[in-house]
Amino acid sequence: MPKINSEYDIGAAFEAIENELIASMIRNMRRHKIEEIDEDKQWSMWQAEQLRSLEKYRKENQERFGAKFKDINNRIEALISTARDEGDMEQEIAILEAIKKGFPARKVSPGASAAFFRLNQRKLEALIRATTSDLEKAETAVLRMANDQYRKIIFNAQIYANSGAGTYEKAVDMATKDFIAAGLNCVEYANGSRHTLADYADMAIRTASKRAYLQGEGQKRQEWGISTVIMNKRGNPCPKCLPFVGKILIDDVWSGGSAKDGPYPLMSAAIAAGLYHPRCRDSHTTYFPELEDLDNEYSKKDIEDIEEQNRKEARQQYAERQEKKFHRLASFSLDPENKSKYRAKEKEWSQETEDRYKVPDEVKVPRSDTPQIMIDLMDQYTRDECIKIDELSEYAFSYDLDNDLIIINPRHPQYEEENYKHVLAHEIAHRIDHNEYGSPMYAEFAEAIKNTENKILQKKEKYQRRLAVNGDLEYNYFISDIMSCITDNVITGVYRHESQYIGKPGYAESEIFADIYAALYQSDDTTVEFIKSELPELYEAFMKVLKRKLCSKKNLLKK
Repeated sequence: MPKINSEYDIGAAFEAIENELIASMIRNMRRHKIEEIDEDKQWSMWQAEQLRSLEKYRKENQERFGAKFKDINNRIEALISTARDEGDMEQEIAILEAIKKGFPARKVSPGASAAFFRLNQRKLEALIRATTSDLEKAETAVLRMANDQYRKIIFNAQIYANSGAGTYEKAVDMATKDFIAAGLNCVEYANGSRHTLADYADMAIRTASKRAYLQGEGQKRQEWGISTVIMNKRGNPCPKCLPFVGKILIDDVWSGGSAKDGPYPLMSAAIAAGLYHPRCRDSHTTYFPELEDLDNEYSKKDIEDIEEQNRKEARQQYAERQEKKFHRLASFSLDPENKSKYRAKEKEWSQETEDRYKVPDEVKVPRSDTPQIMIDLMDQYTRDECIKIDELSEYAFSYDLDNDLIIINPRHPQYEEENYKHVLAHEIAHRIDHNEYGSPMYAEFAEAIKNTENKILQKKEKYQRRLAVNGDLEYNYFISDIMSCITDNVITGVYRHESQYIGKPGYAESEIFADIYAALYQSDDTTVEFIKSELPELYEAFMKVLKRKLCSKKNLLKK
């Protein structure tokens, strides 16, 4: 999946700009307060003062945010281009792995595909131009809307005062309520719905990055003469994409395929029917017919579960929108009574957003050689609704040990780039460790980590080459994280924890326990073999901890 907004959260940047536009407006309302609101003369003077402030507000916004918009827009090309490059690189890895397993692929002549590559480059450039152009139009619209709303509020405040609002603060709150509740929803979609700049930008960039990533994958398939793909099966596919999940398609959109490539539907037809809609979270991978053992049928229960999950997500999203709306109203209202009322409503909706979910079944599928004790514990600790969605969480995935919950933030910049199954299994392993073992309390486990560090640092260059760019372990989540924890980031790949966390007492033990547990539970043969052969002392120490009962931990905690 593409690393969308991994370096710079575009949606959050636009949301901050929108909030500042509103805050600046409200500051002017607070600054020019009038004490008596029943005298037309005072209101006329107030309106004249506010109109002068409006002109200053307009000029300052143009100067201030014009520069910010330019900075944001300059980053968009890099984000989309990077997504394309990631798709290309990750598809190369997938194809080479398939060849190792016996897939008879061969590269086509560079000359034969040169025209296709040039076409793809033009497509990428067109995608970038379209995305930036649309955002620039939306940026102009948000500044214009802020000015228009300010002017409307200036004249409506007197109307509400004359209707018996009671105080200046209440009159202004009444004049600003609808505007603040909706936000600067300057973008109108074809269906008539209106959206804020932040929401639109998030959608536009996620969609463009996703398509660029798929284009990069397709370009690599074209290079190897492959056009068949299969839609990935996941726990909760988009309703529009559900009819295509698990199905084989000929990719005539990004991989240069055509109807003559096999007895399968065309990707273009699937897209026309709703696949890969804006904000789509589904994806496809290369279909290797010689290697695939298809399990592409959903049972009736599967579909019922998916539909229920979609309903829950829809309720969750609505609750989140309501929570955000009342947060804005509470933040920007002038009247203390209104502030208190909106804070109470915000709290009510906040409780609604704390919905819980069970771990998807696909995450719980073990390897054929996974020890039974690990399978039993995984089953035990995934029966309840232990997942909480929190869009304010600092991390994309984390384990909250105080509340014994796994926290997921689907709007976090790193969410899309994570391997959902691997990371979730890692967090479940933290839960198991916390409730059943307490790995940092085992001296022999800590000793094994220390001894392993000394041994692998002696071969630092060897391991770093394997984890470096183009190394065979470059994108291996578990090995990269294990090695970074063992060596305090002296040896590391793409995935790692920051040194200030690893240095905390017990942190390395806890992370390594979770990594090894998750790897032995569901990872590939390469990862498992690496742990057993390259980290034998650590593997043995982990297995010893695994076989012990938690009663020892609980007794220790009581002392």
